[in-house]
Amino acid sequence: LNLPRLYKGWWINLVRKDPIHVFIETVLVGFIAYLLLFKSKRQKARAAKKKLTDEEKEELLMEWKSQPLVPVQPSINDDGNYCSLEIGSEEDVEYAKAILRKRKLENQIYVHKVDGVMIDITIGQFKKVDNKSSNGTEGKNGGLAKIKYGEKMTVLNMSSHDFLGMSSASDSSIRSVSRQTLKKYGCGSCGPRGFYGTVDVHLELESKIAQFCGTDSAIMYSDGASACSSMVAAFAKRGDLLVVDEGIYEPLQTGVTLSRAKVVYFKHNDMDDLRRVLEEIRASDEKLGRKQCDQRRFIIVEGLYKNFGHVVPMDKLVALKHEFFYRLIVDESFSFGTMGKTGKGVIEHHGKKFMSDVEVVSISLENSLGSIGGVCVGNLEVVDHQRLSGAGYCFSASAPPFVASAAIASLNELENNPAIVENLALNRSALYLGLSTIKQLIVTSDQLSSIVFVRLAAVTHDVEKKLSLEVESLLLDDISTKCLELGVVVVSTGHVVENTYLQPSPSIRLTISASHTKEHVDKAVEALRLAAISVCEVQRKNKTYGDLFDICA
Repeated sequence: LNLPRLYKGWWINLVRKDPIHVFIETVLVGFIAYLLLFKSKRQKARAAKKKLTDEEKEELLMEWKSQPLVPVQPSINDDGNYCSLEIGSEEDVEYAKAILRKRKLENQIYVHKVDGVMIDITIGQFKKVDNKSSNGTEGKNGGLAKIKYGEKMTVLNMSSHDFLGMSSASDSSIRSVSRQTLKKYGCGSCGPRGFYGTVDVHLELESKIAQFCGTDSAIMYSDGASACSSMVAAFAKRGDLLVVDEGIYEPLQTGVTLSRAKVVYFKHNDMDDLRRVLEEIRASDEKLGRKQCDQRRFIIVEGLYKNFGHVVPMDKLVALKHEFFYRLIVDESFSFGTMGKTGKGVIEHHGKKFMSDVEVVSISLENSLGSIGGVCVGNLEVVDHQRLSGAGYCFSASAPPFVASAAIASLNELENNPAIVENLALNRSALYLGLSTIKQLIVTSDQLSSIVFVRLAAVTHDVEKKLSLEVESLLLDDISTKCLELGVVVVSTGHVVENTYLQPSPSIRLTISASHTKEHVDKAVEALRLAAISVCEVQRKNKTYGDLFDICA
């Protein structure tokens, strides 16, 4: 009976002693009541307003158009005239795309053996037969689609990124070293590097490549692509700033995406546009009163761009980096071993220094060194930070020990025999000289690039854009197929769609190796010449694109 009176007295006493406390609690209780009673009613009212009326539903249904689940696959004629529809129309483009999809399924190449720059292959095609068999899959109309392989043939390999011939030679000491390591350690290393996956050869490789590059330290990743992806994401976080060349390849672009930093792109390999971007950022800082040291800022480029064959102008890039006080990240995956007096890449070629001119450098072991994996070199702070923040290092199983031993053997060969880099340069010059004599094609890559890109010369005169990218891809596919028939493997890149910011143009890609001879280079050039003449002559006679191919006569 005294409880109401006691509670009233307690409450009045509390108001006298601490009125602010009582006020805050009263407001909070009122706010909770508001959330429980009134806000839910308002949300229901808003949801009711957003509900579509019958007339709106009917309008959306009328606008909807069904799409086929499977694209229509047109038949491919043998006369080389792919565009029977109106030039430049949407139907023309879709027709070409459908042929590209069909070709991707039709031509299958099986590699039997790699011996130096020669490879043994068989070419398979999907054949349609009427009877059913347990070896195939049931195709359209109850027929059967299965692969039928032709005869084995030996062809010249002009498509590998084994620039120094380290992994392809049958008598290579690298294979012997790998076998010995495999017998000693077994295959796998059984875990991530930070737990129990580190073996002494991993540490030996890191020490060896750091010494070779003249840096304080190095860190090894088990995969070349994850090396650069993890490297970028380890240093850049949300709130940081990345100024990125729009032409970087997919693994580097993945690292940029994973970082969640603010990204500003500049035109591919254009240092004037890079200056414009950096000046705009500086002007924005001054306008907002923002200090540059408030966020980490990086410029990200490739030393040699995989998708374009362009070499970064390192002199101008480093000058801008120092002028605007940015850190520089360079991926040397395709320039390491191919440029510089001793093969250290584009940094050495331009006389720049690791750690001071370029803070962070990633190098793939899968190209010039003929192994598997990747490394990042730099000072101790750069390397040790990745041992805790590099996702590919912390969470992926470490590389097998024999892979590290193979990279060490390749690095020793490169260090003890620098003439191999000179031989690559001679072969590269011979290839570019030969390609310059083929009037049906134009070279779009830099003279220093061991990844060579050529396009149809007709596209340079295609002012009216009659030749779509899809149709150009078809013609380049024909050229690469005819090169294969002549015993040379080259790559048509037009059908490849990567997760990149700037999609490269359709091209024929060739790669040159130190293992190639003059005879090999001459054979590749002659095969490409005959293939280009054959394909362009068909288009010239058909007049599908008017007089566009008359320049090839």
